[in-house]
Amino acid sequence: MWSTFFDFNGSVIPGLHRFVGKNPVILVGNKADVLPKSINQKRVTNWLTQQAHAQGLRPIATMLTSAKNGQMVDELLETIEEYRDHRDVYVVGVTNTGKSTLINRVIKQLTGVSDLITTSRFPGTTLDRIEIPLDDGQSLIDTPGIIHRNQMAHYLGAKDLQLVSPTKPIRPTVFQLNPEQTIFLGGLARFDFVHGQRNGFTVYVDNQLMLHRTKLENADAFYEKHAGGLLTPPQADEMGDFPELVRFEFTPKEKSDLVFAGLGWIVIPAGQTVAGYAPKGVDVLMRKALI
Repeated sequence: MWSTFFDFNGSVIPGLHRFVGKNPVILVGNKADVLPKSINQKRVTNWLTQQAHAQGLRPIATMLTSAKNGQMVDELLETIEEYRDHRDVYVVGVTNTGKSTLINRVIKQLTGVSDLITTSRFPGTTLDRIEIPLDDGQSLIDTPGIIHRNQMAHYLGAKDLQLVSPTKPIRPTVFQLNPEQTIFLGGLARFDFVHGQRNGFTVYVDNQLMLHRTKLENADAFYEKHAGGLLTPPQADEMGDFPELVRFEFTPKEKSDLVFAGLGWIVIPAGQTVAGYAPKGVDVLMRKALI
């Protein structure tokens, strides 16, 4: 099963556990190469495993890989070989997770053929399933990506897709905020510091995404005026189809990450009341801090 740590819920095929049955599952978290250097990768794999359990899946192994540089490909192949027991292997996942890019690396290592899988202009979208022969006559089968409508990527035009698919390690941005201040993440999401003591909040998103700070009391009017202009993406011609932003409020008891699914996260000190906004249907959730 294929996922991205940026958007686990948007990477999971709904009801997948019912189709898997008793077959072993290896959970692969992609885009490890863009993780900040300060992050504890063991915490990431533990978190991915916990999220899988919440979806009814019980992976026998959880691995972090990189479609860009082939990180952990050999180890992934060894793990597959360890558990497949002379069976076919199915690679499943949703679109926009880099699944096909890494499968191309697997194909090259197994057969020497480069870039066998072609994609549409949307990353990870393939037209047909690909069967890669294994030594014992069985196959590793790359299935077409499943479209998951609750991904942030579905609200972006082609030129802005890289903002939810970073290609370089994320550089954190720290804001010293007083209560009743707001940060806009382009026009895609919003963060409000509702109540608490002056604190530092660290933002982890694509390095190219514009961040803008303003007063909470002015935030609604500011968004209404500047979304699609100063606050992009979305672009001005995309605003007509862009969903409303939905608000979620949290007061974590311990240092936590406020996650905007498919976009990034903000580190929240314990005891501060905050709110996160994302397009309707996109998850905003709280987790134990990964850093």
